[in-house]
Amino acid sequence: MKLQLYLAAVLTLGLFAGCQSGKEPGSTSHALVQINNHMLAEIQQTTAKVFGEDGYTQTYSTPELMVFERPGSRRDALKYGGWTGEGVTMQVRVAFTALAGGSYRLQADAYSVQNASDPFFRDESRTMVLFRQHYQGLLDEVAKRLK
Repeated sequence: MKLQLYLAAVLTLGLFAGCQSGKEPGSTSHALVQINNHMLAEIQQTTAKVFGEDGYTQTYSTPELMVFERPGSRRDALKYGGWTGEGVTMQVRVAFTALAGGSYRLQADAYSVQNASDPFFRDESRTMVLFRQHYQGLLDEVAKRLK
């Protein structure tokens, strides 16, 4: 009974917290940062280096989007792997949006992907925004290196 009350309280707080920030660009993303006074190529190069150092491999890149993947850990597999807890790949999509004055907004969204190498059985799910600290830390590191 206490657990049910606790979960209800957490969900209620989450709904109210989401109502206020949901109107800002990127507010539903796992991470968000703005970079000023740097060229897009330099920002993307730094982004690739930071994610690479964290164990991610770049799998896709355009001027607007970079996609990074890493094999899921045992913890990821248990959290996102369904009944078997196997074969999970963690994917982060970083979008680059040009802003006025030569600034860029970087937005990261994280996904768990089951059967990533099989186009027919591939199944991706956006991870909960509650787990945003790590991704925000990565984008903060990109911004820090570019200051």
